[in-house]
Amino acid sequence: MKSVSILLVSFVLVPFCSAETWVVDRNGKADFISIQEAIHFSSNGDFIIVHEGVYEEQIDFLGKEITIEGASRESTIINGNGMLGSVVTFKTGETNSSVLSKFTITGGTGNFWTDPVFGQQRCGGGIYCENSSPSIQLCDVIKNNSWGGAGIFATNGSPSIFFSSVTYNYAEGHGGGAYLVDQVHSNIDSCIFAENTASWGGGLSCSTTSDPLILNCIFDRNTTMNVGGGMFIRSQSSPIVMASEFTDNTQISNPLGSGGGVCIYGGGSTGGPCYPTFQFCAFEGNSVQGDGGGMAAAYDAHPKILDCHFAFNQAGRSGGGLACVADQDHVYPSNADVDDVSFEFNHADEEGGGIHVRNSDPFLDHIEVHSNEADIAGGGLNFFESPLGRLLNSVICGNSEIQINGAYSDGGNNTISDMCSSCEGDVNEDGQVNVTDVLAVVGTWGPCTGDCNGDIDGSGVVDVTDLLIIVGNWGPC
Repeated sequence: MKSVSILLVSFVLVPFCSAETWVVDRNGKADFISIQEAIHFSSNGDFIIVHEGVYEEQIDFLGKEITIEGASRESTIINGNGMLGSVVTFKTGETNSSVLSKFTITGGTGNFWTDPVFGQQRCGGGIYCENSSPSIQLCDVIKNNSWGGAGIFATNGSPSIFFSSVTYNYAEGHGGGAYLVDQVHSNIDSCIFAENTASWGGGLSCSTTSDPLILNCIFDRNTTMNVGGGMFIRSQSSPIVMASEFTDNTQISNPLGSGGGVCIYGGGSTGGPCYPTFQFCAFEGNSVQGDGGGMAAAYDAHPKILDCHFAFNQAGRSGGGLACVADQDHVYPSNADVDDVSFEFNHADEEGGGIHVRNSDPFLDHIEVHSNEADIAGGGLNFFESPLGRLLNSVICGNSEIQINGAYSDGGNNTISDMCSSCEGDVNEDGQVNVTDVLAVVGTWGPCTGDCNGDIDGSGVVDVTDLLIIVGNWGPC
Protein backbone atom coordinates (compact mmCIF):
# COMPACT_ATOMS: atom_id res chain seq x y z
CA MET A 1 0.00 0.00 0.00
CA LYS A 2 2.90 2.29 0.73
CA SER A 3 4.34 1.90 -2.80
CA VAL A 4 1.02 2.86 -4.32
CA SER A 5 0.93 6.10 -2.31
CA ILE A 6 4.39 7.09 -3.55
CA LEU A 7 3.29 6.49 -7.15
CA LEU A 8 0.25 8.70 -6.73
CA VAL A 9 2.28 11.51 -5.20
CA SER A 10 4.80 11.31 -8.03
CA PHE A 11 2.01 11.58 -10.57
CA VAL A 12 0.58 14.69 -8.95
CA LEU A 13 3.97 16.41 -8.90
CA VAL A 14 4.56 16.02 -12.70
CA PRO A 15 3.73 19.42 -14.30
CA PHE A 16 1.14 19.51 -17.10
CA CYS A 17 2.64 21.03 -20.24
CA SER A 18 0.55 22.66 -22.95
CA ALA A 19 1.27 24.81 -25.97
CA GLU A 20 1.36 28.55 -25.36
CA THR A 21 0.24 31.40 -27.58
CA TRP A 22 2.48 34.47 -27.57
CA VAL A 23 1.73 37.85 -29.11
CA VAL A 24 4.25 40.24 -30.68
CA ASP A 25 3.49 43.94 -31.15
CA ARG A 26 6.21 46.39 -32.11
CA ASN A 27 4.35 49.12 -30.21
CA GLY A 28 4.78 47.30 -26.91
CA LYS A 29 1.13 46.34 -26.40
CA ALA A 30 1.72 42.57 -26.19
CA ASP A 31 4.07 39.94 -24.77
CA PHE A 32 7.05 40.94 -26.91
CA ILE A 33 8.12 43.78 -29.18
CA SER A 34 10.34 41.64 -31.44
CA ILE A 35 9.75 38.33 -33.18
CA GLN A 36 13.16 36.93 -32.27
CA GLU A 37 12.57 37.61 -28.60
CA ALA A 38 9.36 35.59 -28.81
CA ILE A 39 11.22 32.74 -30.55
CA HIS A 40 13.82 32.62 -27.76
CA PHE A 41 11.10 32.40 -25.13
CA SER A 42 8.93 29.84 -26.97
CA SER A 43 8.88 26.06 -26.77
CA ASN A 44 7.96 23.35 -29.26
CA GLY A 45 4.28 23.49 -30.15
CA ASP A 46 3.88 27.17 -29.31
CA PHE A 47 2.05 29.65 -31.52
CA ILE A 48 3.42 33.18 -32.07
CA ILE A 49 0.99 35.79 -33.38
CA VAL A 50 2.57 38.92 -34.84
CA HIS A 51 0.52 42.11 -35.09
CA GLU A 52 0.71 44.21 -38.23
CA GLY A 53 3.67 46.52 -38.70
CA VAL A 54 7.24 46.62 -39.99
CA TYR A 55 9.69 44.56 -37.93
CA GLU A 56 13.25 45.54 -38.79
CA GLU A 57 15.08 42.43 -37.70
CA GLN A 58 16.46 39.06 -38.76
CA ILE A 59 14.96 35.93 -37.25
CA ASP A 60 16.21 32.38 -36.67
CA PHE A 61 13.78 29.57 -35.75
CA LEU A 62 16.54 27.93 -33.63
CA GLY A 63 15.28 24.46 -34.53
CA LYS A 64 11.96 24.95 -32.76
CA GLU A 65 8.69 23.40 -33.90
CA ILE A 66 6.65 26.56 -33.62
CA THR A 67 4.23 28.48 -35.80
CA ILE A 68 4.84 32.18 -36.45
CA GLU A 69 1.91 33.90 -38.13
CA GLY A 70 1.47 37.51 -39.17
CA ALA A 71 -1.79 39.45 -39.31
CA SER A 72 -1.60 39.34 -43.12
CA ARG A 73 1.15 39.21 -45.70
CA GLU A 74 0.29 42.76 -46.81
CA SER A 75 0.43 44.33 -43.36
CA THR A 76 3.06 42.30 -41.47
CA ILE A 77 6.57 42.87 -42.79
CA ILE A 78 9.93 41.52 -41.68
CA ASN A 79 12.53 43.86 -43.17
CA GLY A 80 16.22 43.00 -43.04
CA ASN A 81 16.82 46.60 -44.07
CA GLY A 82 20.02 45.72 -45.93
CA MET A 83 21.78 44.25 -42.88
CA LEU A 84 24.21 41.43 -43.70
CA GLY A 85 22.43 38.12 -43.42
CA SER A 86 19.16 36.43 -44.28
CA VAL A 87 15.85 37.81 -43.08
CA VAL A 88 14.61 34.37 -41.98
CA THR A 89 16.94 31.45 -41.18
CA PHE A 90 16.24 27.74 -40.78
CA LYS A 91 19.50 25.87 -40.13
CA THR A 92 18.94 23.70 -37.06
CA GLY A 93 17.02 20.77 -38.43
CA GLU A 94 13.61 22.40 -38.51
CA THR A 95 10.77 20.15 -39.70
CA ASN A 96 7.45 20.90 -41.36
CA SER A 97 6.17 21.63 -37.86
CA SER A 98 8.19 24.85 -38.06
CA VAL A 99 5.76 27.15 -39.86
CA LEU A 100 6.13 30.68 -41.21
CA SER A 101 2.87 32.19 -42.42
CA LYS A 102 1.42 35.49 -43.66
CA PHE A 103 4.47 37.75 -43.89
CA THR A 104 6.22 39.99 -46.38
CA ILE A 105 9.94 39.22 -46.25
CA THR A 106 12.25 41.83 -47.72
CA GLY A 107 15.61 43.58 -47.50
CA GLY A 108 17.81 40.51 -46.98
CA THR A 109 21.36 39.87 -48.22
CA GLY A 110 21.90 36.19 -47.34
CA ASN A 111 24.00 33.99 -45.08
CA PHE A 112 27.34 32.55 -46.13
CA TRP A 113 27.27 29.14 -47.82
CA THR A 114 29.97 27.35 -49.80
CA ASP A 115 28.83 26.71 -53.36
CA PRO A 116 30.46 23.59 -54.90
CA VAL A 117 31.59 25.60 -57.93
CA PHE A 118 31.88 29.22 -56.84
CA GLY A 119 33.03 28.83 -53.24
CA GLN A 120 31.75 30.84 -50.30
CA GLN A 121 28.87 33.09 -51.28
CA ARG A 122 25.91 34.76 -49.61
CA CYS A 123 22.69 32.85 -50.29
CA GLY A 124 19.07 33.11 -49.23
CA GLY A 125 18.53 36.83 -49.00
CA GLY A 126 14.92 36.42 -47.94
CA ILE A 127 14.79 32.88 -46.55
CA TYR A 128 17.73 30.55 -45.86
CA CYS A 129 17.16 26.80 -45.33
CA GLU A 130 20.06 24.46 -44.60
CA ASN A 131 19.54 20.87 -43.42
CA SER A 132 15.96 21.87 -42.66
CA SER A 133 12.44 21.28 -43.99
CA PRO A 134 10.14 24.05 -42.70
CA SER A 135 6.71 25.04 -44.02
CA ILE A 136 6.42 28.46 -45.66
CA GLN A 137 2.94 29.57 -46.62
CA LEU A 138 1.02 32.68 -47.68
CA CYS A 139 4.18 34.79 -47.77
CA ASP A 140 5.52 37.46 -50.16
CA VAL A 141 9.29 37.26 -50.60
CA ILE A 142 10.20 40.49 -52.34
CA LYS A 143 13.21 42.68 -53.14
CA ASN A 144 16.01 40.67 -51.58
CA ASN A 145 19.56 40.45 -52.92
CA SER A 146 22.26 37.80 -52.62
CA TRP A 147 24.61 35.71 -54.75
CA GLY A 148 22.30 32.67 -54.80
CA GLY A 149 18.62 32.20 -54.05
CA ALA A 150 17.97 35.86 -53.50
CA GLY A 151 14.39 35.10 -52.54
CA ILE A 152 14.68 31.58 -51.09
CA PHE A 153 17.69 29.27 -50.71
CA ALA A 154 17.53 25.59 -49.75
CA THR A 155 20.17 22.89 -49.45
CA ASN A 156 19.95 19.38 -47.98
CA GLY A 157 16.32 19.58 -46.96
CA SER A 158 12.75 19.67 -48.17
CA PRO A 159 11.02 22.94 -47.34
CA SER A 160 7.36 23.15 -48.34
CA ILE A 161 6.31 26.40 -49.98
CA PHE A 162 2.60 27.03 -50.51
CA PHE A 163 0.49 29.92 -51.81
CA SER A 164 3.40 32.37 -51.78
CA SER A 165 4.90 34.87 -54.20
CA VAL A 166 8.61 35.39 -54.87
CA THR A 167 9.10 38.64 -56.78
CA TYR A 168 11.66 41.32 -57.69
CA ASN A 169 14.61 39.49 -56.15
CA TYR A 170 18.11 39.75 -57.63
CA ALA A 171 20.87 37.12 -57.53
CA GLU A 172 24.35 37.63 -58.94
CA GLY A 173 24.67 33.87 -59.40
CA HIS A 174 21.97 31.18 -59.27
CA GLY A 175 18.25 31.54 -58.70
CA GLY A 176 16.85 35.02 -58.55
CA GLY A 177 13.64 33.71 -57.04
CA ALA A 178 14.92 30.47 -55.51
CA TYR A 179 18.04 28.29 -55.55
CA LEU A 180 17.59 24.61 -54.64
CA VAL A 181 20.89 22.76 -54.51
CA ASP A 182 22.15 19.39 -53.23
CA GLN A 183 19.42 16.93 -52.26
CA VAL A 184 16.41 19.24 -52.08
CA HIS A 185 13.02 17.55 -52.48
CA SER A 186 10.60 20.38 -51.83
CA ASN A 187 6.88 20.63 -52.45
CA ILE A 188 6.13 23.96 -54.12
CA ASP A 189 2.43 24.50 -54.73
CA SER A 190 0.41 27.46 -56.03
CA CYS A 191 3.29 29.94 -55.98
CA ILE A 192 4.26 32.85 -58.23
CA PHE A 193 7.86 33.52 -59.30
CA ALA A 194 7.81 36.85 -61.12
CA GLU A 195 10.26 39.56 -62.20
CA ASN A 196 13.28 37.97 -60.55
CA THR A 197 16.77 38.24 -62.09
CA ALA A 198 19.87 36.02 -61.96
CA SER A 199 22.87 34.96 -63.99
CA TRP A 200 21.49 31.39 -64.05
CA GLY A 201 17.85 30.62 -63.47
CA GLY A 202 15.96 33.88 -63.24
CA GLY A 203 12.91 32.43 -61.51
CA LEU A 204 14.36 29.25 -60.01
CA SER A 205 17.60 27.28 -60.24
CA CYS A 206 17.57 23.58 -59.41
CA SER A 207 20.93 21.82 -59.12
CA THR A 208 22.75 18.71 -57.90
CA THR A 209 20.25 15.87 -57.40
CA SER A 210 17.38 18.12 -56.40
CA ASP A 211 13.93 16.86 -57.37
CA PRO A 212 11.19 19.23 -56.19
CA LEU A 213 7.52 18.69 -56.97
CA ILE A 214 6.20 21.93 -58.48
CA LEU A 215 2.43 22.25 -58.89
CA ASN A 216 0.15 25.03 -60.11
CA CYS A 217 2.90 27.64 -60.22
CA ILE A 218 3.46 30.69 -62.43
CA PHE A 219 6.89 31.75 -63.72
CA ASP A 220 6.39 35.17 -65.26
CA ARG A 221 8.74 37.89 -66.58
CA ASN A 222 11.87 36.51 -64.95
CA THR A 223 15.24 37.32 -66.51
CA THR A 224 18.51 35.42 -66.81
CA MET A 225 21.82 36.64 -68.18
CA ASN A 226 22.85 33.16 -69.34
CA VAL A 227 20.41 30.24 -69.17
CA GLY A 228 16.90 29.53 -67.92
CA GLY A 229 14.79 32.66 -67.79
CA GLY A 230 12.00 30.98 -65.87
CA MET A 231 13.85 27.91 -64.57
CA PHE A 232 17.31 26.32 -64.81
CA ILE A 233 17.74 22.58 -64.14
CA ARG A 234 21.10 20.81 -64.06
CA SER A 235 23.38 18.14 -62.55
CA GLN A 236 21.21 15.05 -62.08
CA SER A 237 18.18 17.06 -61.00
CA SER A 238 14.80 15.78 -62.14
CA PRO A 239 11.95 17.92 -60.84
CA ILE A 240 8.32 17.17 -61.63
CA VAL A 241 6.47 20.27 -62.85
CA MET A 242 2.72 20.06 -63.36
CA ALA A 243 -0.06 22.48 -64.33
CA SER A 244 2.32 25.44 -64.36
CA GLU A 245 2.83 28.42 -66.64
CA PHE A 246 6.03 29.91 -68.06
CA THR A 247 5.18 33.29 -69.58
CA ASP A 248 7.28 36.18 -70.90
CA ASN A 249 10.54 35.03 -69.32
CA THR A 250 13.71 36.23 -71.06
CA GLN A 251 17.37 35.41 -71.52
CA ILE A 252 19.64 38.38 -72.25
CA SER A 253 23.32 39.40 -72.48
CA ASN A 254 24.73 36.08 -73.75
CA PRO A 255 24.20 35.33 -77.48
CA LEU A 256 24.88 31.65 -76.74
CA GLY A 257 22.44 31.50 -73.83
CA SER A 258 19.57 29.02 -73.88
CA GLY A 259 16.10 28.42 -72.54
CA GLY A 260 13.93 31.51 -72.37
CA GLY A 261 11.28 29.64 -70.40
CA VAL A 262 13.27 26.65 -69.11
CA CYS A 263 16.83 25.42 -69.63
CA ILE A 264 17.73 21.83 -68.76
CA TYR A 265 21.47 21.17 -68.83
CA GLY A 266 22.68 17.73 -67.91
CA GLY A 267 26.25 18.92 -68.22
CA GLY A 268 27.66 15.79 -69.82
CA SER A 269 30.58 14.33 -67.89
CA THR A 270 30.61 17.30 -65.49
CA GLY A 271 27.04 16.97 -64.30
CA GLY A 272 25.25 13.82 -65.33
CA PRO A 273 21.78 13.30 -66.83
CA CYS A 274 18.59 15.14 -65.91
CA TYR A 275 15.11 13.60 -66.31
CA PRO A 276 12.55 16.28 -65.42
CA THR A 277 8.85 15.93 -66.19
CA PHE A 278 6.56 18.69 -67.43
CA GLN A 279 2.86 17.92 -67.72
CA PHE A 280 -0.13 20.19 -68.41
CA CYS A 281 2.21 23.18 -68.67
CA ALA A 282 2.09 26.25 -70.92
CA PHE A 283 5.12 28.03 -72.41
CA GLU A 284 4.09 31.33 -73.94
CA GLY A 285 5.89 34.51 -74.93
CA ASN A 286 9.34 33.49 -73.70
CA SER A 287 12.47 34.68 -75.53
CA VAL A 288 16.14 33.74 -75.77
CA GLN A 289 19.16 35.10 -77.64
CA GLY A 290 20.42 31.57 -78.28
CA ASP A 291 18.47 28.29 -78.56
CA GLY A 292 15.11 27.25 -77.15
CA GLY A 293 12.69 30.11 -76.75
CA GLY A 294 10.23 28.04 -74.75
CA MET A 295 12.58 25.31 -73.55
CA ALA A 296 16.14 24.14 -74.20
CA ALA A 297 17.31 20.62 -73.40
CA ALA A 298 21.08 20.39 -73.67
CA TYR A 299 23.86 17.83 -73.16
CA ASP A 300 22.35 14.78 -71.46
CA ALA A 301 19.00 16.40 -70.70
CA HIS A 302 16.00 14.12 -71.16
CA PRO A 303 12.76 15.88 -70.30
CA LYS A 304 9.40 14.18 -70.51
CA ILE A 305 6.97 16.77 -71.90
CA LEU A 306 3.32 15.71 -71.79
CA ASP A 307 0.07 17.52 -72.65
CA CYS A 308 1.80 20.91 -72.91
CA HIS A 309 1.44 23.96 -75.13
CA PHE A 310 4.20 26.12 -76.67
CA ALA A 311 3.13 29.40 -78.31
CA PHE A 312 4.61 32.77 -79.30
CA ASN A 313 8.11 31.94 -78.06
CA GLN A 314 11.15 33.49 -79.78
CA ALA A 315 14.72 32.23 -80.32
CA GLY A 316 17.59 34.39 -81.56
CA ARG A 317 19.22 31.23 -82.93
CA SER A 318 17.25 27.98 -83.22
CA GLY A 319 14.28 26.24 -81.66
CA GLY A 320 11.59 28.86 -81.23
CA GLY A 321 9.47 26.49 -79.16
CA LEU A 322 11.85 23.69 -78.15
CA ALA A 323 15.54 22.97 -78.75
CA CYS A 324 17.17 19.57 -78.14
CA VAL A 325 20.92 19.95 -78.60
CA ALA A 326 24.12 18.03 -77.89
CA ASP A 327 27.80 17.73 -78.74
CA GLN A 328 28.79 17.01 -82.33
CA ASP A 329 30.05 13.55 -81.39
CA HIS A 330 26.58 12.61 -80.17
CA VAL A 331 27.98 11.45 -76.83
CA TYR A 332 25.54 13.44 -74.70
CA PRO A 333 22.33 13.63 -76.75
CA SER A 334 19.23 15.32 -75.36
CA ASN A 335 16.45 12.87 -76.01
CA ALA A 336 13.22 14.60 -75.04
CA ASP A 337 10.09 12.46 -74.86
CA VAL A 338 7.34 14.72 -76.23
CA ASP A 339 3.77 13.42 -76.27
CA ASP A 340 0.50 15.23 -77.03
CA VAL A 341 2.10 18.68 -77.21
CA SER A 342 1.25 21.59 -79.51
CA PHE A 343 3.66 24.14 -80.99
CA GLU A 344 2.18 27.21 -82.67
CA PHE A 345 3.27 30.73 -83.62
CA ASN A 346 6.84 30.27 -82.39
CA HIS A 347 9.75 31.90 -84.25
CA ALA A 348 13.46 31.18 -84.70
CA ASP A 349 15.87 33.58 -86.37
CA GLU A 350 17.79 30.59 -87.75
CA GLU A 351 16.41 27.01 -87.73
CA GLY A 352 13.46 25.15 -86.30
CA GLY A 353 10.62 27.56 -85.69
CA GLY A 354 8.68 25.00 -83.70
CA ILE A 355 11.38 22.47 -82.76
CA HIS A 356 15.12 22.30 -83.40
CA VAL A 357 17.07 19.04 -82.94
CA ARG A 358 20.88 18.91 -83.06
CA ASN A 359 22.83 15.66 -82.55
CA SER A 360 19.99 14.25 -80.45
CA ASP A 361 17.27 11.58 -80.64
CA PRO A 362 13.97 12.90 -79.28
CA PHE A 363 10.74 10.89 -79.46
CA LEU A 364 7.94 13.07 -80.83
CA ASP A 365 4.52 11.44 -80.66
CA HIS A 366 1.08 12.99 -81.25
CA ILE A 367 2.44 16.50 -81.58
CA GLU A 368 0.87 19.33 -83.54
CA VAL A 369 3.24 21.86 -85.11
CA HIS A 370 1.61 24.67 -87.06
CA SER A 371 2.04 28.35 -87.92
CA ASN A 372 5.67 28.53 -86.77
CA GLU A 373 8.46 30.37 -88.60
CA ALA A 374 12.21 29.98 -89.10
CA ASP A 375 14.23 32.47 -91.10
CA ILE A 376 16.70 29.91 -92.49
CA ALA A 377 15.34 26.34 -92.40
CA GLY A 378 12.65 24.15 -90.91
CA GLY A 379 9.71 26.39 -90.17
CA GLY A 380 8.07 23.53 -88.28
CA LEU A 381 10.94 21.21 -87.35
CA ASN A 382 14.65 21.14 -88.07
CA PHE A 383 16.76 17.99 -87.66
CA PHE A 384 20.53 18.55 -87.80
CA GLU A 385 22.55 15.33 -87.81
CA SER A 386 19.75 13.65 -85.88
CA PRO A 387 18.45 10.85 -88.14
CA LEU A 388 17.27 8.80 -85.16
CA GLY A 389 14.93 11.53 -83.97
CA ARG A 390 11.52 9.84 -84.23
CA LEU A 391 8.29 11.50 -85.37
CA LEU A 392 4.93 9.71 -85.43
CA ASN A 393 1.18 10.27 -85.21
CA SER A 394 1.66 14.00 -85.71
CA VAL A 395 0.31 16.94 -87.69
CA ILE A 396 2.83 19.35 -89.22
CA CYS A 397 1.26 22.14 -91.28
CA GLY A 398 1.24 25.81 -92.14
CA ASN A 399 4.80 26.51 -91.06
CA SER A 400 7.06 28.92 -92.90
CA GLU A 401 8.73 28.07 -95.09
CA ILE A 402 9.71 24.38 -95.09
CA GLN A 403 7.60 22.15 -92.84
CA ILE A 404 10.44 19.78 -91.87
CA ASN A 405 14.13 20.12 -92.68
CA GLY A 406 16.74 17.38 -92.30
CA ALA A 407 16.72 13.61 -91.92
CA TYR A 408 14.68 11.93 -89.20
CA SER A 409 12.98 8.61 -88.45
CA ASP A 410 9.40 8.57 -89.69
CA GLY A 411 7.34 6.44 -87.35
CA GLY A 412 4.27 6.74 -89.57
CA ASN A 413 0.81 8.22 -89.39
CA ASN A 414 2.09 11.77 -89.83
CA THR A 415 0.25 14.47 -91.75
CA ILE A 416 2.57 17.04 -93.32
CA SER A 417 1.14 19.88 -95.37
CA ASP A 418 1.90 23.46 -96.37
CA MET A 419 -1.67 24.39 -95.49
CA CYS A 420 -3.60 23.56 -92.35
CA SER A 421 -7.14 22.43 -93.07
CA SER A 422 -9.91 22.53 -90.55
CA CYS A 423 -10.93 19.04 -89.60
CA GLU A 424 -14.62 18.84 -88.76
CA GLY A 425 -15.26 16.00 -86.41
CA ASP A 426 -11.79 16.05 -84.80
CA VAL A 427 -13.22 16.75 -81.35
CA ASN A 428 -10.01 16.15 -79.40
CA GLU A 429 -7.85 17.93 -82.03
CA ASP A 430 -5.32 15.12 -82.43
CA GLY A 431 -5.35 15.24 -86.24
CA GLN A 432 -7.47 12.10 -86.49
CA VAL A 433 -11.24 11.58 -86.72
CA ASN A 434 -11.75 8.21 -85.07
CA VAL A 435 -13.35 6.31 -82.22
CA THR A 436 -11.87 8.70 -79.64
CA ASP A 437 -14.01 11.49 -81.09
CA VAL A 438 -17.08 9.24 -81.05
CA LEU A 439 -16.52 8.57 -77.36
CA ALA A 440 -16.10 12.30 -76.71
CA VAL A 441 -19.45 13.00 -78.34
CA VAL A 442 -21.22 10.18 -76.52
CA GLY A 443 -19.74 11.39 -73.24
CA THR A 444 -21.38 14.82 -73.64
CA TRP A 445 -24.67 13.59 -75.11
CA GLY A 446 -27.72 15.82 -74.68
CA PRO A 447 -28.28 19.57 -74.22
CA CYS A 448 -25.02 21.49 -74.37
CA THR A 449 -24.01 23.81 -71.56
CA GLY A 450 -20.81 25.83 -71.43
CA ASP A 451 -17.82 24.76 -73.50
CA CYS A 452 -19.16 21.69 -75.29
CA ASN A 453 -16.72 20.27 -77.86
CA GLY A 454 -19.10 17.45 -78.71
CA ASP A 455 -21.59 19.90 -80.27
CA ILE A 456 -19.87 19.87 -83.65
CA ASP A 457 -22.68 21.52 -85.62
CA GLY A 458 -23.28 24.22 -83.00
CA SER A 459 -26.95 23.33 -82.51
CA GLY A 460 -26.80 23.46 -78.72
CA VAL A 461 -27.45 19.73 -78.50
CA VAL A 462 -25.03 16.82 -78.79
CA ASP A 463 -26.97 14.28 -80.82
CA VAL A 464 -26.89 11.90 -83.77
CA THR A 465 -26.14 14.74 -86.21
CA ASP A 466 -22.75 15.22 -84.55
CA LEU A 467 -22.04 11.51 -84.82
CA LEU A 468 -22.83 11.58 -88.54
CA ILE A 469 -20.33 14.42 -89.04
CA ILE A 470 -17.63 12.27 -87.45
CA VAL A 471 -18.49 9.29 -89.64
CA GLY A 472 -18.42 11.48 -92.75
CA ASN A 473 -14.90 12.76 -91.96
CA TRP A 474 -13.41 9.50 -90.67
CA GLY A 475 -9.65 9.13 -90.89
CA PRO A 476 -6.57 11.43 -90.82
CA CYS A 477 -7.27 15.14 -91.16
